[in-house]
Amino acid sequence: MKPDDFLKTIHFVDCACKSIVLDGWKDEVKIQIDSLSRIRGETWNFYTAEDVDDGFLVFEGVDHISFDPPGRLLNDEFGAIEFLGYDGERFTVVMEIGSGYELADYVKVKTTIRAKSVAIEKPGEESARIRD
Repeated sequence: MKPDDFLKTIHFVDCACKSIVLDGWKDEVKIQIDSLSRIRGETWNFYTAEDVDDGFLVFEGVDHISFDPPGRLLNDEFGAIEFLGYDGERFTVVMEIGSGYELADYVKVKTTIRAKSVAIEKPGEESARIRD
């Protein structure tokens, strides 16, 4: 499945970023999400058969990641997800992820990632990534 189509099957509403793993040796960025849900139709409609608790959204073949503003820990809800398109064999996506410590210090961090592919990984099942 193409990355833009794959990302459309993930329900980002009401889920939060728990951690981000930057693996330079594997060229991967893994975003751990408290509860990953899939959309299998026009709308989510409370579909839970494929939910993955504490799963990872894995970007593979990463050659760029940036955070705007920089320096913030990502620890809250997902906002807008924008697929910017392809550049050769890689695609670029911008994800707004919340960062907050107190209500007065809450910001949405634009996280830009350029990668070759994307998958879902269940905790402890790195060799069985979900790609469709």
